[in-house]
Amino acid sequence: MERKPFSFEKYPLAIKGACTVAGIPPFTQGRFRHSVATWAIEKRADPASVAAFLNHKSPVTTRRFYATRAVPAKIPTPA
Repeated sequence: MERKPFSFEKYPLAIKGACTVAGIPPFTQGRFRHSVATWAIEKRADPASVAAFLNHKSPVTTRRFYATRAVPAKIPTPA
């Protein structure tokens, strides 16, 4: 970032390089976007806000693809 502005074209290369350094499989921008949306929904973010962030036309899309796949909170069970 100190050298020059971060470009949209270089983003995938930067992610791939960071994944290589971290020793994890590379992922795409779409996978990252999906993860962020899922985490937001899991943390009880308003689906309309998440939809706006993702630039979805409707919160219905967000609910269909993210709210239904979010992992429900674990309910403590008696020991």
